Amino acid sequence: MPLTKVQAEGVNLADTFAFSGTVTGAGKILQIVTSGNISGTFDTSSETYQSMGCNVAITPATTSSKIMVWANVSGFYMYGGQGGSGDDGASGAIYRDSTEIYGSNQRFLYHRDTSAGSMEIGMPCVLQVLDSPSSTSEQTYHLYMRAYVGSTINASGYDRSIIAMEIA
Repeated sequence: MPLTKVQAEGVNLADTFAFSGTVTGAGKILQIVTSGNISGTFDTSSETYQSMGCNVAITPATTSSKIMVWANVSGFYMYGGQGGSGDDGASGAIYRDSTEIYGSNQRFLYHRDTSAGSMEIGMPCVLQVLDSPSSTSEQTYHLYMRAYVGSTINASGYDRSIIAMEIA
């Protein structure tokens, strides 16, 4: 039996179509803000989180809104370290105002170097978190990075940005 292709005659967009149902579970995006690309100097060997000079402010419309935050560093390189100890690495974090809300010291870059700290690694970093600030006051989100055990991180000249999206 041969197959037959059926062609639609078309839909008249002037017709009225009745919808009888309820849409559930669908959130609405209320606003999106971005820091834009920041490409200034960033260099640290600190083992505590340091601001990368990249932040974005958003004011939630309701206390039940959630804020989806994406932070991106297009590239950085890491060098140095403890040589034979093999405990070198870097981590990034997202802060809301002065409180860390994502990161918890999880390393996104790790290398084990047993040749006196001569290894260099370069790569991008992307972080994301869904936050529930429970507030209608302005919230400011920041991008931070830290080095581990004598490593140095340099992201100078690489773009970094944060995007915040309010979801009702």
